[in-house]
Amino acid sequence: MASRVVETPLQCSTDLFFKFFKEKAFRLTDVCGEIVQKIELADGNKSWVDVVGSRKRIYITPSPGASENIKYEVQAVDNSNNKILYKVLQGAMLHLYKNFVVTFEVTAASTAKWTIQYEKLDPSNKDPDVYTGLLGTVNNNVNTYIRYGGEV
Repeated sequence: MASRVVETPLQCSTDLFFKFFKEKAFRLTDVCGEIVQKIELADGNKSWVDVVGSRKRIYITPSPGASENIKYEVQAVDNSNNKILYKVLQGAMLHLYKNFVVTFEVTAASTAKWTIQYEKLDPSNKDPDVYTGLLGTVNNNVNTYIRYGGEV
């Protein structure tokens, strides 16, 4: 499997940054509305808190005029290391990639780190650079939101 990494320095509380993604992902529409149009609980899930097996559906704009609907599942949560592992179950990217797994981590060095692991269905398919760019923007927006007193 190949991988891509996005790391962004944080000026906000690392605990609040992790909590935002673990418990308050529904706020992404307010914080990153140009990227995230909608996010909802999927498959009967009743809580926004990420636990193993929980599923969500997110509607994004990866580029102007484009939209994607992605369903993902939480595969692992490591609270002591501020890390969550997500697996894409449905979405346009699965037309290009056999597997698409994303690890979110808030590091001790005050960075937000996303690692995308993927396996191309066809060697000529593009790398998922559009998604790494989006994750960098999301990191910056959430960092600013929390830094300036946004509710978490």
